[in-house]
Amino acid sequence: MKLFNNLLLIIYLTLEVLLSRTFSIPLSIIVPVYNTGPFLDRCIKSILNQTFKDYELIFVDDASTDNSLNKLKKYRETDNRIKIIHSEINKGPGGTRNIGIDNAEGEFVGFVDSDDYIDKSFFEILMKNSYDNDIVVGRIVRSTNISDYYIKERHTKWAVVDKIWRKNFIKKNNIRFNETMRHGREDDEFNNEAYKFNPKILKLPDEGIYYYYKRRTGSNQNFSKDQIKKFERNAKREFKKQKKISI
Repeated sequence: MKLFNNLLLIIYLTLEVLLSRTFSIPLSIIVPVYNTGPFLDRCIKSILNQTFKDYELIFVDDASTDNSLNKLKKYRETDNRIKIIHSEINKGPGGTRNIGIDNAEGEFVGFVDSDDYIDKSFFEILMKNSYDNDIVVGRIVRSTNISDYYIKERHTKWAVVDKIWRKNFIKKNNIRFNETMRHGREDDEFNNEAYKFNPKILKLPDEGIYYYYKRRTGSNQNFSKDQIKKFERNAKREFKKQKKISI
């Protein structure tokens, strides 16, 4: 009888694992939103047009005062993968991402800023290489809204948006965004905290599939107009240099 009960327990646990894998969402994409109305359509369309389709899309509206929330609601009417969480109090990028993580149901978590966009295969290539990794690092390029010129980055430890993160790894180690930090420093700290726990990391080669990090005035990084113009000149110079190398 004891042997029979043990056998039933093993069967039950096996079925529970199989069912959880069958019905769980592979990926949660978290997008903090704060007054990015002019850039929001570009961002959302780049996510909805992903070749990887099995995800939930969580928008956390950080007490926007423009038309961002209304835009999000219109997209939710057309796609049932979209969830909207509205905060009455502005919490900043760190706070909104923490809210997104707390509400994520995916096995992996990815982040996209609402004034940026991604190539259509960005999440497919990351998820295809997830395996038993805790973090998969893709490729990011820095650019502006002035032109299509960009500067390629090597694998970063300052950004969180070029990666997917195993949610259990984040939860198990209680890794959180610092809600008192702004201007990108919260990303640095999140990375540094995560890397302390010796995660299994896979860094992907450059296959021409990018996250497009857009520098602009009024963003979280608070770039000045002069900084934007200077970066644009450097990006144009870098683009021409890379073009010559590839010929």
